[in-house]
Amino acid sequence: MPSRWDIKHTTDIDAPIDLAWDHLIDINHWDWNLWTRLEATDVKAGTKGKLKANYKGDNEGWDTYDFEFGPIDEEDHIMTWFGKIGPGGFLFYAYHTMQLQKVDDRTTRLIHKENFRGLLPALGLGLPFKQLNENYLKMNEAFKIYVEAKT
Repeated sequence: MPSRWDIKHTTDIDAPIDLAWDHLIDINHWDWNLWTRLEATDVKAGTKGKLKANYKGDNEGWDTYDFEFGPIDEEDHIMTWFGKIGPGGFLFYAYHTMQLQKVDDRTTRLIHKENFRGLLPALGLGLPFKQLNENYLKMNEAFKIYVEAKT
């Protein structure tokens, strides 16, 4: 059952899909991203790491959470990760997806979404959901500017 806090933003980027993908999966160089950083030894399914979130985008006051990469599909250009609290995510479960789709040879579509489940999201607790929604749109816009500058 969908949560009222689920997020989805779509942004077109004026760059080839392979260029956008290379920058998306290069998590060690997410300097363009003022809101989320992923720290992990590898970008592959099952790898665990630390997600750092900055809700104000001011590079101060980063909150840290455990996460695990879900499927990483290089052919379909999909990167996923998730985090959970409690048995099976009973209290909180978040599944994050960033997918790139080829529109044409020079245009890539970024579909960025997160689905929330568990008791805390059902009660509107656990995260600043409205701020997170705004930040994901800002992330898309920042990624677009970053990748387009690399073309």
